[in-house]
Amino acid sequence: MGRFNKFIERINPEVHNQTRSYISTNLAVFEPETYILDQEMCFDDYHFILFYSTPPPARVDKKPYQFKKGNLVSFVPGSSLTVLPADRNEYPVNYLDITIKKDFFQNIASEFNITDGIKFKRIETAFSHRLIESIVSFKKEIYFYGDSIPLMVDSISTQIVVQLLRDINGSYNKFNEKTLRDQQSVNRAIDYMQCYFSAPISIEDICQTVDLSPHYFIRLFKQQTGQTPYQYLMAIRIERAKTMLVNSNYTMGKVATLCGFVNSGHFATLFKRYESISPTDYRKQKMGL
Repeated sequence: MGRFNKFIERINPEVHNQTRSYISTNLAVFEPETYILDQEMCFDDYHFILFYSTPPPARVDKKPYQFKKGNLVSFVPGSSLTVLPADRNEYPVNYLDITIKKDFFQNIASEFNITDGIKFKRIETAFSHRLIESIVSFKKEIYFYGDSIPLMVDSISTQIVVQLLRDINGSYNKFNEKTLRDQQSVNRAIDYMQCYFSAPISIEDICQTVDLSPHYFIRLFKQQTGQTPYQYLMAIRIERAKTMLVNSNYTMGKVATLCGFVNSGHFATLFKRYESISPTDYRKQKMGL
């Protein structure tokens, strides 16, 4: 833990005492409750700040910046940051600092074929939810277990560094994040259909579950599956009905009810449309009658 003492010593003790700290041998996460104003902070290691709210104006290596809410700011060793005096009420404090041991970061960066010194494409970029998830895992590990299992701590720390490199160097962007969310929404919709296929579920029910508008959801679902949600749901019901027809003695009315069809007539009509055979003949054919 002594590895970060030099950085901590530069911080006013009163400020540091109000900071939630999660510190391992190679990586530390700090969650301050205030900004360190009008004091130049020089960094010996790699530092990354995630701003959850708009911060006060700052200088980085004497150059002025106004960083944005929702962005990640990256500092290589040797750089400096000065947060300029500002009205505290105008800039609520909501950010965290990730400090990473220089050689640990560079060893992982070498896996990205970065060997001639690490240079970030830009000082400020968007950060991904995957980075946040890794940070949360790190904080939980340190909070509950400390450094008692170094292999676990280093594994999570490695995930954080890898995700930082991806976010900073352009592998992450808002389009990719949106694509991932859309895929997750479709997967949740399919899970919902498979769970509640026997109930009289509607498009509105599914859309409420995935938190999307019906128009957008229907278009998205067809793009990703090649079918409308209705067609997909009917296919699930037909497949379940086929299994019941062969493996049970249920009447057609019972099969229809258990598989979410309105009645036996509705079931028979749709079954023949999908399978080109009536459910009664399908049962006879599969059971050799």
